[in-house]
Amino acid sequence: MLPSITLLHEFGGHGPVIHLAHANGFPPAAYRLLAETLTDRFRVLSLPARPLWSGNQPESIADWHPLADDLIGGLDVLGLCDILGVGHSLGGVLTLWAAIRRPDLFRAVVLIDPVFLPPAWLQLIRLIRWLGLYWHQPLVQGALHRRQTWPSRQACYEHYRAKPLFASWPEASLRAYVEAATRSRADGGFELVYPPQWEARIFATTPTDIWRDVPQLRVPALFVRGQRSDVFRPECQRRIARYLPGARFAVVPNAGHLVPLERPAETGAVIREFLES
Repeated sequence: MLPSITLLHEFGGHGPVIHLAHANGFPPAAYRLLAETLTDRFRVLSLPARPLWSGNQPESIADWHPLADDLIGGLDVLGLCDILGVGHSLGGVLTLWAAIRRPDLFRAVVLIDPVFLPPAWLQLIRLIRWLGLYWHQPLVQGALHRRQTWPSRQACYEHYRAKPLFASWPEASLRAYVEAATRSRADGGFELVYPPQWEARIFATTPTDIWRDVPQLRVPALFVRGQRSDVFRPECQRRIARYLPGARFAVVPNAGHLVPLERPAETGAVIREFLES
């Protein structure tokens, strides 16, 4: 059995199934506030991606495609179909690939600030890889040097609250992230549950061929972008509109790439509007 099945995170609810695919570095439970906006109408669940499985090494993947295969395999084992696939960042890419390979599994997809980078950026990434410098990328180095332990969850909360990336998050959202992202240690402290080495591996293997895949999507789709996102940029939204004329788009004001955590209520509202239509 796939480890993701035993680690399945159920947010609760009844009705049509929403599968929520999480971002790199953000365990499923970090999305609790977003899920709570949906569970009165939907059953929301999440299969943790391979970095959260015990005993798996980052070297087990050379790209993100095996993670999409894991998602498909998990949904098959659960016997689910006609799913509403919601994916954020990394999870958006995995949901896209899963829906392309197995459209029979999905009724519709919502891709929240997916990692669809501008073509010029992808050319630069290809050059960096060709030069063998991909481990020197800022995101990769940032992950490898990420602080991993704290004496308490409150100390972890205060650590993140002081960082600009988390400054605009609602307190409840940041608390949910800290609780989801840490586990207790034998010495009484707390440590990250998402290994930084895995986070770095995901950053180092960002897909550079995503625009070849986007036109193959055949299920109804909503693309959600944070207004201030530096990942899913306006030019990428315009490119998708050309490739997928039937796609719908929503922009959440005053939010960046982490929009479902930064603005969970607003993100939930646009998801509901799309899914209930």
